[in-house]
Order: sequence, then structure tokens, then C-alpha cells
Amino acid sequence: EGLPDRDFYYLIGVRIGNGASTLQHSLWADTIDKEGKIWREFLAILETVEKPVLIHYGSYETTFLRRMRERYAEPLPDSVATATIKAAVNLVSVVFAQVYFPCRSNSVKEIAGHLGFRWSDSTATGIRTIAWRQEWETSKALAAKQALLTYNA
Repeated sequence: EGLPDRDFYYLIGVRIGNGASTLQHSLWADTIDKEGKIWREFLAILETVEKPVLIHYGSYETTFLRRMRERYAEPLPDSVATATIKAAVNLVSVVFAQVYFPCRSNSVKEIAGHLGFRWSDSTATGIRTIAWRQEWETSKALAAKQALLTYNA
């Protein structure tokens, strides 16, 4: 999750599945100067996973990965993290023009809804996350932070 007007990424969500269970990591940056810290934590998590595959949906994550590598330097050339990021799979590119869902758009929420999945908060949107982040920054309200963590997960 990020704030486009500040070019600031404050929450990196990573879900690791191994068939029977999943582990969710929510890497949170209170301030812009902590953005590099959560990037390094993300890279460290990738290094701990056996044969990781980074899967995302859409261009937001592609842009995020590029900007973080530019901002905080590439991971080591022969690292698991580097190989994983270079081989990241954007599901939109796999699905687009290959699979046609009876939906109005290719948005992740619309397709997931068609497949029977529901967001934890039906009113949650990208714009709403900006409002929650602003609320958290202003008041440090735990409810706003938890809403962001839940939405991201």
C-alpha cells in the first residue's frame, strides 16, 4: 500500500503458502524514512522461502518493485530475492486475452468476487486506504491501521 502523492510505500504484504497453511507478513512503515527498512525486510523474507514465486495482479506491484530497486539498490545479483523479483508473475498478463470471466472488468475484486471470494470490508477501495492512512497519521488510531493491515492481507 502506498501514498501516490508522496511516492511513499508504507505497507508491504507478503503471503507465503505451503499447501496446508499460509503465513502473512505485514511490513509497516510509520514514516517515509522507514520505507527502506520494510523493503529490506521484504527481501530478507524472500531469502528464507524455498523456491519462492512472487505473484501479483496488475502494474502497481511492478512499479513498486522497480522503484524500490532504484531507490534502495538491487539485492545481491546472485540472491534468491533478485531471481524472484526478476521472475515475478503478473497474473493480469497471464489471464488477459486468455481467460474471459463474465465480469465487467478485469479488476482483482471483480474477478475474485466472481470466483466466490469476498473482501473483509466491502467498502474498502484504494482511495479508502489513503483516507485510513491519513486517519492513522493524524490520530494513530489502531482501528485505522488494522483496517489497512486487513485490507492488504
